[in-house]
Amino acid sequence: MRWDESPKFLLIASGAAAALSAALGLAAIWDHAGYNVAAAALALLTALLGWRAYERSTHRRLGRLQREHLVLRLQQLPSPIEFRVVAVPNSEAVSFAQELLAVFVEGGWPAHGVYRALPANVASTGLFVAVQDGNFPSEEERRLLLTLSEFGMYAVKSTSPKLTHPKALELLVGHRPTM
Repeated sequence: MRWDESPKFLLIASGAAAALSAALGLAAIWDHAGYNVAAAALALLTALLGWRAYERSTHRRLGRLQREHLVLRLQQLPSPIEFRVVAVPNSEAVSFAQELLAVFVEGGWPAHGVYRALPANVASTGLFVAVQDGNFPSEEERRLLLTLSEFGMYAVKSTSPKLTHPKALELLVGHRPTM
């Protein structure tokens, strides 16, 4: 089992550790008291796995394979003239934006830092790919939307007044969508 498993798997492992902990606690009544030590260790493991499952279910992350394949895919795409990663003022969104920024930089895209979202976008949820003029979407925008969707990250088309070039792109990371 790895530390970055899915939340569902971590919860199942947590439940198994709790059941084994209870069984060892009961066995300690009839047999050796050393079972209490193992039961206590499993109880701590239960809490740790439960906390990790909660953290994984409330924070967006790219899996190792997803990240590697996204980097390879981005290296194949022509990079835009300018690329910005923008996040709403939310710790989870900023963390995911920084992770995406690292992927785009590794993929050879011209991205530098995570920028603060405009006040009009502070309540945004999900991912948005913005261009300067929404009436004339660029080929870069279409390819980025398609690439993100290939990796399970569905983004919405948008516009941004901060972009200065018609071929520039902006990726806005909003709040985590609730399911």
